Amino acid sequence: MVESITRRDFLTKHHRKADHPSLAKKDWPTARVANLYRKFLEDKPVPYYPPVKDYTPVPITPSRRRTSIDWNDDTAAHLLRRTLFAPTFSEMTSSGSDTMTNTVDTLLAVQGQPDPPGDWVNEPPPQWDAMTEEEIMELIETYFQRQFELIGWWMKRMAIQPMSIVENMTLFWHDHFATSFEGVFYPQAMYEQNAIFREHCLGDFRELLRRVSFGPAMMIWLNINANTVNHPNENFARELLELFTIGVDNYTQTDVEEAARAFTGYGTNGVATNYNYDQATGFGNHWQQHHDFGQKTFLGQTGNFNGDDIIDIILQQDQTANFICEKIYRWFVYEVPDDTIVNEMATIFRNNNYEILPVMEHLFTSDHFYDENFRGCIIRNPLTVTQGVFRQLDIAEENLPINYLIDLQYFMGMIPNMPPNVNGWAGYRSWLNSITLPMRKLFASALVDGINPFGGNFDFEPDVVALAQTLSDPEDAEVLVQDMAKLFFPLPISDELEEQLLYALLEGAAVYDWDINDPGAPLRLRNLIKYILRKPEFQLI
Repeated sequence: MVESITRRDFLTKHHRKADHPSLAKKDWPTARVANLYRKFLEDKPVPYYPPVKDYTPVPITPSRRRTSIDWNDDTAAHLLRRTLFAPTFSEMTSSGSDTMTNTVDTLLAVQGQPDPPGDWVNEPPPQWDAMTEEEIMELIETYFQRQFELIGWWMKRMAIQPMSIVENMTLFWHDHFATSFEGVFYPQAMYEQNAIFREHCLGDFRELLRRVSFGPAMMIWLNINANTVNHPNENFARELLELFTIGVDNYTQTDVEEAARAFTGYGTNGVATNYNYDQATGFGNHWQQHHDFGQKTFLGQTGNFNGDDIIDIILQQDQTANFICEKIYRWFVYEVPDDTIVNEMATIFRNNNYEILPVMEHLFTSDHFYDENFRGCIIRNPLTVTQGVFRQLDIAEENLPINYLIDLQYFMGMIPNMPPNVNGWAGYRSWLNSITLPMRKLFASALVDGINPFGGNFDFEPDVVALAQTLSDPEDAEVLVQDMAKLFFPLPISDELEEQLLYALLEGAAVYDWDINDPGAPLRLRNLIKYILRKPEFQLI
């Protein structure tokens, strides 16, 4: 993958071409189409993937164990920062004046599926062999555009989300079951997987795992559809064990081989699959021809196993619950898991038959989660920066160009549906370097001023006066900067930083001279917000 770009590239929006092998499959959906697709991708830019940093993370010791949680605006804000892409001031204060139970219930409430990005999500695959090369290239271009339409659609969902964890959990599962559209090819398959994540993100992990494993996107991405009795392919079986369920050192190479045998015979045309092989239409006798019907021995059990059986056996292993709960902990609490808390979560997971919701309820009502030592200990991922700021500045409903949203992530390193590899994004400290941090600051300044850093102006600019009027006392300069700090920073500010914020707002004028209705107030507020968004504290949640 590309590991660095020059500042000149960064400032001129020049994306370097890939200097790595394409993720496109060599014979998918056909050898002819695959060859044309790889040529099509040759001049397409690839995202900047921040290099993984080699460091030893520092464990955090909770400040103290408490029997009750001091629920207030600050406690509520911590919960909302970790579950939303970023909270608004009114969400923080209304949650703080409500109860923790009600707030957690609201965040974890069931959400309906949003309208899809287009009718094309249900479009069947074409008859490639009956198409001319020109027709194939035209459809490849259409599919490529639809992939980015899907990315923009999802990013818009992140920004306009209600007070709900669903979009963040959808991103979590996408990172966990990382697939890239470049290898999957069909935008319909990527949409279907996204819908699965959103539907089951807080539900039955067993069902989530099955739906993802036997969905067309994963079948293509990790070569399940190419796994046959005569030519077994271990890609999916290995990642199923190592990355998706049980983790390294909890299985053997023989287990991988036997699991791969069990997953033979499943196929997809890019949109449908033969998961229900006794009912599937359009796949002929693919299952009968390509499934290995012999005895397999997997994790100590022997039988004529298929893919469902392998998943069932994996979920019988205690380590599976621990592995998943550790991933949840890393995403929502801190990168160094607390074994005691993870064990508590895993016990709840197993006792509730792998239902995800009780685990999240336990975590978000635990004194451990709200411990002050865990506040501000996570570096914001790029999507919580961009989509979060859109929420906080109340511009999520504005007509933000999809290309602009995606261009930002090209340089910040986190385009949905384009993870660097099957491991997902490295996260944490890798998010910040000499390329990504200046990009974050440039984005903040440009957005507040309504200027597209890649050329031209937007047809809107944030109403900073209206934003200030959502705060507790916009007429009091000191209270205003304190509230702005609460909105954008995860930790209380020092007296020195408060003075800096006051100066950014007042530019040396006296506090009593501040007037929210003064003609110069919008410019002063924009200067304050830009100053805040450039501070190191803003990069933390």
